Amino acid sequence: MAEQYSVQAENLMKSAVEEYTEDLKDVKATDANLAVIRNIRVNIGGKPRRLVDIADLRKTDDPHLIELLVFNTEHIDMLVEKIEESEFKNEVEGQFIKINVPDPSYKQLMEVVDDLNRKKNSAMSKLTKAKSEATTRARTAVENEFITQGIASAASRKCDEYYQNYGDQIKDITMEKIKSILGTEFFEKYKSEEMDFQD
Repeated sequence: MAEQYSVQAENLMKSAVEEYTEDLKDVKATDANLAVIRNIRVNIGGKPRRLVDIADLRKTDDPHLIELLVFNTEHIDMLVEKIEESEFKNEVEGQFIKINVPDPSYKQLMEVVDDLNRKKNSAMSKLTKAKSEATTRARTAVENEFITQGIASAASRKCDEYYQNYGDQIKDITMEKIKSILGTEFFEKYKSEEMDFQD
């Protein structure tokens, strides 16, 4: 009977971990340089425009290459000038601007890690919500005398176990992703500097 209340929580938690894992596949170290490029602004007709308004920014399989598909070829020269001001080497091929990006700095990579931690916190919130909904349903069932307090307590314990298990999975997945983004050397620095501040 307790499973009736905890099964939904387990399914929601399992789904949250799967979504989170899928979400992290697109997060890469190159995201650090993407932020710099996304912040490029150009004046068109006397109005400031964001890069994303006049071009499509694309990651490539090469971590040191980013492509811009410029919507209007008349804007290429302006964009190239702004890209060079940001000290990125580039090459124009038709409507594309291929931007060579260096390895990101530790500070830039930490911005990606901060984003990862926000995603982790969001996933953990989904686990908390799933646990809370199941225990609230069980508590309501006790109040309406559908189940005994013992069954509600068993359901609550089971939800706690699921929360711990799936929460640990999210934390482990996050640490592995952080390690893959930072690389060995920066990951050691991260562990020594940043982990002291996290729970």
